[in-house]
Amino acid sequence: MSSDLTLASLSLLISLAIGPDISIEARTLSPVSPGEKGVNLILNQRIVAEGRIVLVSRTVQPDGSVFFSQREYKMDGTPISSWQEGHWSNRWNHFETRYSSKGGEQKINEKINETTLPDRTFRDPTVLWFWRIHPKVNETVVVTYLAQNVIATSQIRYTYEGDEEMTLAGRKVIVHRVREDPVGTKGVYTTWWYDDQGMGVKRFHKTTQHEYTDELVAWK
Repeated sequence: MSSDLTLASLSLLISLAIGPDISIEARTLSPVSPGEKGVNLILNQRIVAEGRIVLVSRTVQPDGSVFFSQREYKMDGTPISSWQEGHWSNRWNHFETRYSSKGGEQKINEKINETTLPDRTFRDPTVLWFWRIHPKVNETVVVTYLAQNVIATSQIRYTYEGDEEMTLAGRKVIVHRVREDPVGTKGVYTTWWYDDQGMGVKRFHKTTQHEYTDELVAWK
């Protein structure tokens, strides 16, 4: 059921993307450290259509299972909706949040939660970085997030650290480095490198015990 809905949703997005003011970007990444056996790919897409931004992600796990997620924003980075689904805990799960000026509704499988926090609380201008707006070096933005599985908020501090040259998937490019620091958490951070279209092409994630790196393997 849910997988059919996912395919229908993706088909709808593609059908919307037929018009004069449409843009579609896609990048495929894969883990390079630590290496994992089997297929493990991350396909990220951004579709801009009808005055909204849709970010779609599909992650193929080493066992062949696929996790889906989607985030939709207004053109200023104010969230409209988000969802994720996949098979874990011995069942198919679907988490969905819808935002409005009067609050938000969160569906966790069969359970529904509500928050009175308005959508502007969760506005994320970083979804516009490097393709619609270009931040200044050392510019910092703190973004508030609503958890997908419970009514609770957290914050991440984004800092644009500067540019550097990399060779990725056979192409030499200038990329923009952004560091993400969870507010109130020590020893954990993420660094993303974005191309001029605002798409992530490399990711380094550090926890208190492990380090992970994902890197571009295809420009689509």
